[in-house]
Amino acid sequence: MLVTVPFKKTGENMAPPLLVMLILYLGLTNLVYAATNTSTIWSIDYRFSTNLHNGDLEFSRFSLASQTRFSLSRNWSAQLEARAEFANDDVGLGTINGYSSLSRPLVDKKHTRLEIDRAFIQWRKRAHSFTLGKQVTPWGVLDGVQITDRFDPVRRRDFIFTDVRPERIARWGARWRNKIGNFKLDTSFALDGTITQQAEPGTLFFTTSTRFTGGVDVTNTPVNISSQNRNNSLAQSTFGARVSHPLGEGDISFLLFRGPDTDPILSLTTLQAMNEQIAVELNYQRRTLYGATYDATIGETVLRGELAYIPDQPINIIGDTPLQSAVAQRLLAGFGIDWSAPEQWFVNAQLALDYIDSQEFDLLRPDTDTILTLRAQRLFINGRLLFKVELLGTINQRDGVLRPELVYEYSDKLKLRSGIDWLFGDENSQFGQFKDNSRLWFAATYTF
Repeated sequence: MLVTVPFKKTGENMAPPLLVMLILYLGLTNLVYAATNTSTIWSIDYRFSTNLHNGDLEFSRFSLASQTRFSLSRNWSAQLEARAEFANDDVGLGTINGYSSLSRPLVDKKHTRLEIDRAFIQWRKRAHSFTLGKQVTPWGVLDGVQITDRFDPVRRRDFIFTDVRPERIARWGARWRNKIGNFKLDTSFALDGTITQQAEPGTLFFTTSTRFTGGVDVTNTPVNISSQNRNNSLAQSTFGARVSHPLGEGDISFLLFRGPDTDPILSLTTLQAMNEQIAVELNYQRRTLYGATYDATIGETVLRGELAYIPDQPINIIGDTPLQSAVAQRLLAGFGIDWSAPEQWFVNAQLALDYIDSQEFDLLRPDTDTILTLRAQRLFINGRLLFKVELLGTINQRDGVLRPELVYEYSDKLKLRSGIDWLFGDENSQFGQFKDNSRLWFAATYTF
């Protein structure tokens, strides 16, 4: 789990190319006329939270989302997902400076944002498919623990407090999936330099832990942070392939991909005199990931495992001068179990190890992070009330978050939710840096 310092904009062209926008408009218009059948799902969501320590209202966000599916013919279909958000709180809507110009929101104001989440056309025939457009590539079998599931950038403006983890950001590209005998081949190419979205500077989940800020204490040191231009599509593209095959009671897969790391290293742009503001640039260097996954169903129990090796992981290190960086070997491994326990309880447990070889230099983080996720849930009142609780944290740092939650389905269309996010740990750790933001929250979602 990596969290990085947000950044400010430095002169990038805000508008998408006119020709590309025209092609998109004509393509979507033709989809509407060509479709033999369309279906649209709308959802309205409002949620707010109050701080557990002082009772202040800190989070208030209203969202309107739509998902439209177009059936063009027997083999051709398309999908368009859009989302409008309105927020006036201490969390905000996150930075967009890491987006390529083509992926930027259609409307971006201080409290309002309109985005196209996904927009693609797909051809399918038997076990073969080709997808072209704005899409995601979820390569992983664990639930929310990113071991091999690192192809796509993610949203981190709300830290980990989203309904889906990781909350992937779609990018423009192409994906081809086919089946040959018992082998499944999945290839993906994202010609889009968009990287992970961060919290705005000074907002509720603005990262201050020095392990993610290159060792700079951003709470006491004036820092001017800039970012690379994300419009050099070919140099900032991501491409990869995944091969799967049945094994025993489950499936095993091997994959590799190469592209910019979704988390940056920080470097000094120029030499500064003493007591002057530090000028920092975020660099998204390319890295390669080799991985393997396995998941198997044995009765009512599901076993999952993932392994990833990154031979060229860019990292910041401790050196004689601030913001030094290096390339290291990184190994990630994760194991999980889904268990249908007695009395209708469902239990999910996962353990992940994140190791960086530190023989040649001093790290800003422990060489091994041990990450634990533990979840339990059960239905009550004829399946209309769901109680669930989860514990997420790093064992070696002794920090984490405890999240009890109630979900009540008032009707088929209206869902009410409430819960507590209680964070704990050292103020300079992954979870502990936000422990003053522990909260009580409420949400209502209406779907039609």
